[in-house]
Amino acid sequence: MKILKTKKLSPEKDRFSGDLPFSFFHSSFFKILFQTIPNRERTFTSSTLHSIDFHPVSIVIEPMQTRRSFRWTGFSWFFVFISLFSVEAVQIEVFVPLCDGTQLACGKGKAGDVRSLEGNLYWGAAYGVESFFKKTFGYKVVERKDEPSGSSVLRRLRVERIPSKGEQKVSILFHAYAGDKIDDALSDFLNASAGNSESDLIVWAGHDRLMDRLPPDWKRSSRSPKPTAVLACKSEKYFGPVLRSIGSTSIVLTRTFMAPEAYLIQALVDTAAKSGVKNKRAIRSALVDSYAKYQRISKRAAGTVFSKLD
Repeated sequence: MKILKTKKLSPEKDRFSGDLPFSFFHSSFFKILFQTIPNRERTFTSSTLHSIDFHPVSIVIEPMQTRRSFRWTGFSWFFVFISLFSVEAVQIEVFVPLCDGTQLACGKGKAGDVRSLEGNLYWGAAYGVESFFKKTFGYKVVERKDEPSGSSVLRRLRVERIPSKGEQKVSILFHAYAGDKIDDALSDFLNASAGNSESDLIVWAGHDRLMDRLPPDWKRSSRSPKPTAVLACKSEKYFGPVLRSIGSTSIVLTRTFMAPEAYLIQALVDTAAKSGVKNKRAIRSALVDSYAKYQRISKRAAGTVFSKLD
């Protein structure tokens, strides 16, 4: 980053003016910043402004030596604005293989249709991903993209959680895989877990495919493995050893047969917004409460579904 070295200029020459060809300095934000500084102390010059090296997080400015009384009020507000603009959302990626009626008891009609986004148990049904989040208060669908015919992925859906005061923004990217392409979903999930993803948490929500087959190979990454959550039947037994071999930290695993439905993802996301994606205790507690509520069972019974904390 450049540290500005300015020289003393004429009091009137090259002062900050409305003629500068930089739209940023004409913005209402920058005007507010300068309004906090008395006229006699607005010492930025056009040559200085042309030399400012902007950084996503901070700006280092060395004012002219003859003007050392730059008010900290304006300077502090400047950094507050920069910090607000640079805050990024927590990114969660969820792999959802549609329920396959030829392999599982998905239900009647299209609930087990491996390519029915509208009717499948894990996507279009009442507690399927898209149906549930379209109707859930505090969430909004911001992107919906159907993939080409013949693709393993049928649709990608991006949903954002609207944060309350003091909470982090969370963005969730759902991948809907055709149920008969569950092996592709599994490979992609493991690759993402190994570090081949930009997301902060990688989630599997669907059938436990590792109950049926050996784990596939995954692509090694130069980046650190990602934390994972596996909402599937008995995932502690089947996914746990595989994720440990990858180096991934499991935030949520299960011990029994269970329903990997969308309200559990909501509970996970709500907790991540308040406590982060690595707070195992808070996330487990939220999932137990949610499972008890929607399955209409006691919290004690719901607690047996999820793995105990380390």
